[in-house]
Amino acid sequence: MAQKKENQAYDLSLFEENNDIQMSSADKKSRRKKKSGQIISISQGSSSKAQRRKRNPVVIFFVSLLTIVLASVAILFVHFNAELNEINDSITEKNKELTELQNLQAKYQLEIDSKLTDSYVRNFAETRLKMTPAKNAQKKFFSLSEGDKGEVVKEDSSGNIFTVVLDAFGNAFM
Repeated sequence: MAQKKENQAYDLSLFEENNDIQMSSADKKSRRKKKSGQIISISQGSSSKAQRRKRNPVVIFFVSLLTIVLASVAILFVHFNAELNEINDSITEKNKELTELQNLQAKYQLEIDSKLTDSYVRNFAETRLKMTPAKNAQKKFFSLSEGDKGEVVKEDSSGNIFTVVLDAFGNAFM
């Protein structure tokens, strides 16, 4: 058996049971040669190099670019959602303010309507403006339907050619 050394690999087939009786002598010799040459020693530095994967710079670039793009999209998504929430809050506040102002307008309109009654307007006109209500003697009624008449006026078209041309040019310049 071989001695155990650091960083050596062993062929486990050496420890299996063999039926050497059935093998020919040529097979036994070739097997012995294989067995003796199957121990491989690997240095410490080369084992770590063999285990390390080779990195492709193009793949690293595209993976990095994809990561940056996805992070940017996520950041923009969060940013625009925050802006949308701020705008919705602003709209809600403005709608509240609008409702309050409409209620205030309705309140003031009711106050104005209650103060401007017919008796208040009549009293104000009599006391401050020194107006009096119109009496029947001051009222005069007239009707337009009896005296309406329509009359068609015909122009005299008799005249010479010069007057027609002169009238046409006169109307064009006016």
